Amino acid sequence: MGWPKLLVFVRHAESEGNVRSADERAEFDVATHAYRLTPKGERQAEITGEYMRQQFGEFDVYYRSYYRRVKSTLCHIYPDVKVYEDPRLAEASRGIWHTMTRAEIQKHMPWELVRKDREGLYHYRPPGGENWPDVELRIHSFLGTLSRDYEGQKVLIVAHGFWLILFQRLIHHLSIEETIQRYKAGRFDNASVTVYEGVVQDGKSRLCLMEENVVPWKGIIE
Repeated sequence: MGWPKLLVFVRHAESEGNVRSADERAEFDVATHAYRLTPKGERQAEITGEYMRQQFGEFDVYYRSYYRRVKSTLCHIYPDVKVYEDPRLAEASRGIWHTMTRAEIQKHMPWELVRKDREGLYHYRPPGGENWPDVELRIHSFLGTLSRDYEGQKVLIVAHGFWLILFQRLIHHLSIEETIQRYKAGRFDNASVTVYEGVVQDGKSRLCLMEENVVPWKGIIE
């Protein structure tokens, strides 16, 4: 088994969730998986689509998560292709933090704030949600699919920025501390492109990072 010869990631374009704070999202009467793209996000996706088609042409396989904002992004980039939808590519579920403001949690479940501070970002699993190692298990499984089924092929994945941060933790053997720093810094812009090539080093198939967080719409729209 080996890696795809080309593995390209696109983070979804700007969505309704990206223009709201955490508390505003908790009060927004739309499930997080159902957020639509904003008008700006639609334009971001269109420009990134033009860039992708010029740079890479067609792919052998197209993957996406089932979230609406991801579906819409891929539809703008490659509108007429067969797509595989995989739940392992989904954003992390943050449980109560999707539906309760911090003030509400402080009032009704104050022990959760204490537990979150004590356990930290990486280990904390909110009620009804996932912690970071939970998401990494999904990514591990998906990596097995990539290496088993798509050796030597061109693969496009449209997913989420947080998912890609944890993907890189596994691929590059990053520490928990470095991964948290990347998360806090907002490593990947909306509708950005990150590129890996499958290479053979020391007789082993490896993924080599070629480009990271290329933002085709920067300088065109604000």
